[in-house]
Amino acid sequence: MIFETLGRAVVIFAVAFAVLLVLALLFCLFIFHTNRIIFPNFVLFATSLLYEPLRRLLSFFRVDPTLIDRVSVEIRNALNYHEFAATRVDERVLLLPQCLRSPECPAKLSAVDGLHCAGKEACGRCAIAELSAACEELGVKVFVSPGGTFAKRILLQSQPKAVVGVACYNNLAEGMLNAKLVGVPAQGVPLTTPGCVSTTVDIDKIIEKCKMQKETK
Repeated sequence: MIFETLGRAVVIFAVAFAVLLVLALLFCLFIFHTNRIIFPNFVLFATSLLYEPLRRLLSFFRVDPTLIDRVSVEIRNALNYHEFAATRVDERVLLLPQCLRSPECPAKLSAVDGLHCAGKEACGRCAIAELSAACEELGVKVFVSPGGTFAKRILLQSQPKAVVGVACYNNLAEGMLNAKLVGVPAQGVPLTTPGCVSTTVDIDKIIEKCKMQKETK
């Protein structure tokens, strides 16, 4: 009797797991192809719970597994919009990844607050210098982080009201979740050319995010 009950429980669990997996996959594909966000909290819950199985399933069907992270980033951008846009521009910070720096970058890395950009006039070899100059005019503090743990520490130390994060999709999804956990609304901008060195990003999109305000009717 015990083994029969246990067997039924295992079957029910397996069926529920399969149904949840299929639903999560279908919702992700729908959001990705239509740019329409439906059931955002459910999708975030399901993709977080089934992250690795979903990636493996997508890889099996030869679909880019970063689709899961892309959907997660877009959902979090939408969910965080109102809270983010309600903050003042000068209350925000911009977190950039170290991989954006040029191979000839002369800047030094600080264990306290990340990479110290030499500036557009002194160097100007990469997007970091241009973004630093633009953000200085806006009053947005810029930090260049060597990793996710460092980025979380920067948020805790600087205590901004909002953050714009830049990274590859998987790191961006994780970083936006970490920002949410420390109570900081985030907007994410993915790298246009991912990798470990000499990556690229849409500078205009980042500045647009940094300046984003609530729409007035």
